Amino acid sequence: MAEEYYRLPRRVLAIALLLAFGIWLPLLVVPTIEDIITRQLGISHALTALLYSAPVAMLALLAIPGGLLADRIGIKKAVGIGTIFLSVGAVLRGMSTDFSTLLGFTILYGVGLGLCFPNLPKLARYCSPRERANVTLGIFTVAIVFSGALPLAITRPLIYPIAQSFQVVLLISALPAVAAAILWWLLVGDPPCESAGVETVGFDISALRKIVARADLWLAGLLFFLHNIVLYTWIGWVPQFLTGIGASADAAGLITSVVLWVGIPSVILLPRVSTRLGKRKPFLWGSSILLVFASYGALFINLPLSWVLMFFTGIATTTRFVMLLALPVEMVTPEISGSASGMVMSIGYVGALVGPLAGGFILDTTGSYHWIFISLAVVSVITAVIAFIIPETGKKLAVKITG
Repeated sequence: MAEEYYRLPRRVLAIALLLAFGIWLPLLVVPTIEDIITRQLGISHALTALLYSAPVAMLALLAIPGGLLADRIGIKKAVGIGTIFLSVGAVLRGMSTDFSTLLGFTILYGVGLGLCFPNLPKLARYCSPRERANVTLGIFTVAIVFSGALPLAITRPLIYPIAQSFQVVLLISALPAVAAAILWWLLVGDPPCESAGVETVGFDISALRKIVARADLWLAGLLFFLHNIVLYTWIGWVPQFLTGIGASADAAGLITSVVLWVGIPSVILLPRVSTRLGKRKPFLWGSSILLVFASYGALFINLPLSWVLMFFTGIATTTRFVMLLALPVEMVTPEISGSASGMVMSIGYVGALVGPLAGGFILDTTGSYHWIFISLAVVSVITAVIAFIIPETGKKLAVKITG
């Protein structure tokens, strides 16, 4: 029997885009004020990195339960519960006075991140034909990329001079999440579209066992793990690296934001190209090879060349991200897509915890970024190798299998 899909309502799409933006903004504002937090709280680089990576650790921990929750009670309720944790935790971060309370509220925000984000691919998959799900995810990714590019570009030159404290900066970053939570509960239907979770399912341990037994999902999770080591270490530490080679704090954030600004047209255009070609793998291994050269090249650049380096890094990281985000929902049937996406994200976002923390320890120990970039080059080589191995999920392969 053919699968039946309905278009994602424009109202739901608009709120989901605001949610995608609000999910990541409170996290991605942290690298722009890392030096201020370190100085005012008197903590090490590694502890500051924990403020950046702890929410992603919660995402890794809760991605599978969050996916299972959506499979059981529906996307509307599962994401809605997540928005409450997300917005409350993000607001309370802005009221912290010491490291312990800041970390605690950051973890609370991370709980919401773990419940909301794994279910955006499920929303795209249920409300779009299979060949269009990757494009819908590309639209969501634009909002995510924008949520990082904007604070990198404007926090230090525009927001911090007005805020005068990192707490107020964090409070401002919580506002989109609060707005998205209110709109989600008030205006999004249950289900969000006619084909999205019309019939919810109970917890099925046999289905979970089948997902865990899938080698292709483990490979997708490993790819996502390695990708996040590179992406989160890069975004988390490059602003401070640039100040070390002569950039002002304002300029460092702006230069780093190029990584994400370039990603916006990349995630709009390249998923469409990938879908038209029916190929995913070349975009995965090609971007990984580009990141090998980018990571190694960071050892030799000067300030003017850093703009060029960020340009190519942005194309590679955002292209790979949107492809990886789509992989689990393209590998399984819709009724288990939430659990499959949760499993891949659970594995993958451990990398977002490991990478920045390792970078912080390296920086605290050596005082140099040299070994950070060498490590990222090695990780990118491994990622390229695995991308050659992973099964192709593009449309042409799907036609061959079903035809």
